[in-house]
Amino acid sequence: MNWSIKILEYGYVDRFPASNLFAAQPNEGHRRMPYCFGLLSAPGRHILVDTGFADEAVHRRLTAKYGETRWCTPVEALARVDVTPDQVDTILLTHNHFDHAGCVDAFPDAHVWIQRREIDNYLAAAARPTRFEFLTRSCQADLPQHLAGRRATLVDGRAEVAPGIELRPAHDTHTAGSQLVTVTNEADGPWIFAGDNVYTYENLTGLGGNGVLAPIAMTTGSAATWLDLADDMLGSVGGETRRILPFHEAALWETFPSTTWSDGLHVAEVSTHSS
Repeated sequence: MNWSIKILEYGYVDRFPASNLFAAQPNEGHRRMPYCFGLLSAPGRHILVDTGFADEAVHRRLTAKYGETRWCTPVEALARVDVTPDQVDTILLTHNHFDHAGCVDAFPDAHVWIQRREIDNYLAAAARPTRFEFLTRSCQADLPQHLAGRRATLVDGRAEVAPGIELRPAHDTHTAGSQLVTVTNEADGPWIFAGDNVYTYENLTGLGGNGVLAPIAMTTGSAATWLDLADDMLGSVGGETRRILPFHEAALWETFPSTTWSDGLHVAEVSTHSS
């Protein structure tokens, strides 16, 4: 089995502080940071890895904080590669944050998969006093109720969702119930969608390529747990960093053959095999 793999950019901010990408690194300046989601395609199938978000108020807030931005809706980004919402049959959510799970309702016919631990821990955190608001600040608040009214699977650990596509838990890292999406193609081998457990390749290669794993900064879990996860991810792809696919990495457009649209947004062709 082979899946075509694309990464679609639906927005970016121009001056995102690197201190929000790397733990305990306050003097690394700013980065252009894209907002992306993944598209897996095979004959008769379209699967999304995360769904992005579309919210004008949030767009304005991010623009005020981070300088120049560009935005389109995830549905508009899909239209650029000739995919319509009704053609999406499956959604795989790496975690419940607004920029990854904010447009699930735009794909009402899709079966949604997310870790049960992610939903349960969000509900428990939301029930705590407001002084614990850090735990829920970036979450898509209505996701649990939305999933209760549609086709959805709350996964306990590993699960195969289609030939060559597997969900793997990454618990207590970026979020309590994060998961990886792995794709294994017969034609070109393994790929990993890391969600927000990798913001940029430098999390894996080290700052300036120094070879020292640089833990992600924004996390509710453990840096030690993340280090083990990162090492395991690298081992599973033979140390080939480009096979671990981040959704907030501007270097994607140079790493893979890419199209730049008139508004400056991109789509990367990670793998063109499908069968």
